[in-house]
Amino acid sequence: MATNLFPEVVKRVFSKPSTRKYPKERRSVPKGFRGRIDWNRETCIFCMMCAINCPANAITINKAKGKWSIDIGKCIFCGRCHDVCPTKPKSVYNTQAFELSDYDRKKFMLKFEK
Repeated sequence: MATNLFPEVVKRVFSKPSTRKYPKERRSVPKGFRGRIDWNRETCIFCMMCAINCPANAITINKAKGKWSIDIGKCIFCGRCHDVCPTKPKSVYNTQAFELSDYDRKKFMLKFEK
């Protein structure tokens, strides 16, 4: 069974493409998007709830030294750290950053000090 594809090809040649020209044309981030985790040092009380509830063990807190770190390479972006944070405003929150690829693993370790 032979089909005539010529009309379909002509139609597609003159139509708008289905894809975007990323990275020149970027999509807007949807509401509720869980991007890279960040930390607010002013509101953090070092309760360690975020580290205790992290299923991937991506968050490390040294309460004595006032240091907080997250390994973005381990993070599964579940949002549990944000949900259990007792402070208002939340000390742990998701940013809209989603382009997280790199060749150097050290760049995935975010370290903060109080």
